[in-house]
Amino acid sequence: MAYPMTGKINPAAFCQSKPLLGEAVRQAHQNFLAPYRLCLMGGLAALSSAAQSLADVVMPYGAKVPISLSLVGIALSGERKSAVERRFMKEIKALDDNIEAEHGRNLADYRLKMMEWKSRKKQLEKQLCKSGGGDHELTSIREELLELLAAEPAKPQRAKLVYEDISPMAMLNALNETGVGTLVSSEGAIIVDGKSFDAVPHLNSLWSGDKVSVARVGKPALNISDARLTVSIMLQPEIFKPHTDKKGEKVRGSGHWARYLVFNPVSTQGDRLSMYQANSWEHLEAFDRRIREILSKARMARVVGDVEREEIRFAEEAAAEWYKLADRIEIAIRSGGEFEKASDHASKLGENVARVAALLHYFEGDGDVISVETLNVAADICAECSHDFLQLFVPPPEEVRDAVELDKLINRMRDDGLRFIRRTYLHKRCPNAQRTGGRFFRALDVLLREGVIRSYVDMSNAQCLDLCPLLPLPWGVQNGHH
Repeated sequence: MAYPMTGKINPAAFCQSKPLLGEAVRQAHQNFLAPYRLCLMGGLAALSSAAQSLADVVMPYGAKVPISLSLVGIALSGERKSAVERRFMKEIKALDDNIEAEHGRNLADYRLKMMEWKSRKKQLEKQLCKSGGGDHELTSIREELLELLAAEPAKPQRAKLVYEDISPMAMLNALNETGVGTLVSSEGAIIVDGKSFDAVPHLNSLWSGDKVSVARVGKPALNISDARLTVSIMLQPEIFKPHTDKKGEKVRGSGHWARYLVFNPVSTQGDRLSMYQANSWEHLEAFDRRIREILSKARMARVVGDVEREEIRFAEEAAAEWYKLADRIEIAIRSGGEFEKASDHASKLGENVARVAALLHYFEGDGDVISVETLNVAADICAECSHDFLQLFVPPPEEVRDAVELDKLINRMRDDGLRFIRRTYLHKRCPNAQRTGGRFFRALDVLLREGVIRSYVDMSNAQCLDLCPLLPLPWGVQNGHH
């Protein structure tokens, strides 16, 4: 069965179709020499963080869902994860710093007003208790006290956007106050380790845009409604690996990782030569300007309050294409399909495509509705993420993994000029783990079925292998295909 979403991002075509994001990602890749897809993840995280409070996407079947993304990048130490994350989140963090400074000033002003308010309240309470006057004086004091109580200074609301290296439970506390936030970490161990994932069910609800209620001992309950949260974490393979095996079954079983777009790019280390590096920044600066525009609009919406989010819809043709894509994904859940063992991931994949499409549409300013072209770009992005998810969470069977290792050995033999060898010759030289339990023969069968090698019987009736099956067999070699 063909892979349900076969697209692959072509950087040149991406730049032509979505120039604001595409060119910024390409330029970041050239300037930092970090993996291209790691740069793409950084760009998408910034888009989601900036725009999530301003718009929702209306699915082709009518449901309205957030455009917030959950992203996880797996990359080796030294892959320049931090540099990429800082560059794309630059404007958002700069605004955050300004907001925090302003919040500090407002908080100091609030505390001063609160002191004055409490002092006056205390005076009136004393007057009320000691009042010996008539009803008129008592009524006057009560009215003034009522007015004072109604005019109690309001504590300034925090408007912080980005939270770095904070536990998800602490993030929930912050969202209870702000209603919108971004959980970001370029060293994501703090998010995926220890007790942090106690908050997983709540994070799942936030991804869906559902209400979250958290009971707390000795503290008022948290009731988070209509909040928006972007999650972007980058971590090293050894830290993420436990979440892909049996130890991580509980978290995956909750459907948490199924909501993520997974970026597991090929390393660029060893190939980051200065001759390939660029030093121009104009496209990243254009990206910054657009992010600032969106942030300014989002801040104005918070100031005005109760502003309804924009509803981003699909063009009729794009909606039809989305349904075709959703059907291909559904079929791939069947026995023997690519998503047979990843139905959790498949169930969220179509919605993730819609979210990415809506973000691209909003960021690029592509007219009134999501076009087929935008949908296809989003599908290509999600197809690569889907491929990475399957590689990490649904590894191929043991015989296929062994066949890959055996094929590497066969390639080295070809490089040494060998073509015809006895099966026993290969068996003696195969990886140690394959020499027992029949693993070598099962791996060999995989290579034979795939046509990587072919089997024949020589003149002495020995089982032999042809390492170059596409070449014609010479005279004297008896063809005995298995």
